[in-house]
Amino acid sequence: MNLPCTRVPALMSFLFLTILLTGCNADRDIRDYYFPARELTTGLVYAYENIGTLPGPEIDYTYYLGVDVDTALYLSVTQYSQFLEPKQQSRQEIKNDGVYLREITLLRPDTSGPSLPMPTTLIHDRAFPFYLSDEATEAYGYRLSFTDPDRPQTLTYVTMNRRFERDTTIEVLGKNYPGLLFSLEGEVSLRDTEEGDISPQFTGYEIYAKGLGLVEHKRELGSGASLGGRLQERLTMEDFLERVR
Repeated sequence: MNLPCTRVPALMSFLFLTILLTGCNADRDIRDYYFPARELTTGLVYAYENIGTLPGPEIDYTYYLGVDVDTALYLSVTQYSQFLEPKQQSRQEIKNDGVYLREITLLRPDTSGPSLPMPTTLIHDRAFPFYLSDEATEAYGYRLSFTDPDRPQTLTYVTMNRRFERDTTIEVLGKNYPGLLFSLEGEVSLRDTEEGDISPQFTGYEIYAKGLGLVEHKRELGSGASLGGRLQERLTMEDFLERVR
């Protein structure tokens, strides 16, 4: 069949637009593997069994709370110390294309009263992607800086990047879940005007399970030292408070 010349450009434009739109929508949607913020509006405490080599508590606790404000969805994250006091609080914005850090506050223990907040400055804030291309080599992560009031001459930078590696399956909470494995690369840089600069690095991995979020993580610090956790159970805040009393 011969097409009139006037219809050929229109047909070519249509085909090009179709291919372009198909390509834009070809990225894999992995939103279901991150924490289900809309289901966490009453909050849950994730209890992670310690799988690292460094001494520490047998269980680490992190509280995840989904907060729906107007047109924005946030995930509030509170990590607890071995003394079951808040040691870090963060606020993440859940957007269409990924997770963005909006605030991180470190909490320093104080023997005279409640922990003292130590704000940080976010430099890079895109922490987790919601879409992966077939050649998913891009790193996603964050970079922040802070100054410890006890060491005003030292400026600390923390960088953490995650990179998708492969699909996996993980048994957790008595069931098998499809999961995503991410490799980690990070650095803690201390710039000290008196003692000089050091920049220790670390590597590791994270596994996110569909419908649960982060279920296993590990950071290799060098010389056989590591930090890590594996999800053991999920608790309501009421059950958590009863347990730690």
